[in-house]
Amino acid sequence: MGLKDDEMAWADYLITRAGLLVFTSILLLAAFKVPPLFILQDAAGEMDADLSSMTSFMEVVAGSSLQGARYYHFDNPGEVTISMTARFVAAEYGVGIGGVTRARALMTTVYPANSLWVDRPGMMEEIANRCEGRTGIGDDLLLDSDMASVKGMLGEVEAELAQEPFVPDTRQMLVVEKVILYYEGTDGIERRGITIVHQ
Repeated sequence: MGLKDDEMAWADYLITRAGLLVFTSILLLAAFKVPPLFILQDAAGEMDADLSSMTSFMEVVAGSSLQGARYYHFDNPGEVTISMTARFVAAEYGVGIGGVTRARALMTTVYPANSLWVDRPGMMEEIANRCEGRTGIGDDLLLDSDMASVKGMLGEVEAELAQEPFVPDTRQMLVVEKVILYYEGTDGIERRGITIVHQ
C-alpha cells in the first residue's frame, strides 16, 4: 500500500511539473509573439486610414471640373510601399516578416505614370502622335474620330498598370493632375477629363 501511495505522489509531482513547463512555454511564446501582432494590427489601421485619405484626394481631383495639379504628401514616408493601378491603390508594410497588405478601389479611373508617359507633357506628346499632331488643349481641338485613339491609348495604359503597377516614392510628393481635352463632337465642342498621377 505504501508503494502505491508513493507512485501516485510521483505521478502528481510529474504532472504538476509538466503543467508548469507548458504554462511557462505559453507565456514565453506570448511574450515574443503578441507584441509583433499588435504592431501589425496598428500598421493595418494606419494603412487603412492613409489609403482612404489618398483615394479620397484623387477622387476629389478627378471629380473637379477645373484643370490643374494638386499635391499629396504621404503621412508615413518610407515605411509603407504603395502601388497603384488605374482602379486600385494598395499599401504593403513589413515585407518578408509576415507583413500587412491593404487595398482600396477607386471610384474613378486614374492613370499613373507608365511606359507611354511619365507626366502631363509626355501624355500630350503621346496624344499628338496618335492624333496627327492635335492635342485637344486650348484651340487645338481633337476630332470626334480622335477620341477613339485616345480611348485606345487609355486602355493600353490600364492593361499595363494591371500587370506592372506604378510604385511612387513615398518620400516625395504625389502629383494628381486633371487634364481636360476638348474635341469637336456631334453637338459642338465637348470635353473629356483625364486624371493622371505622377511625381
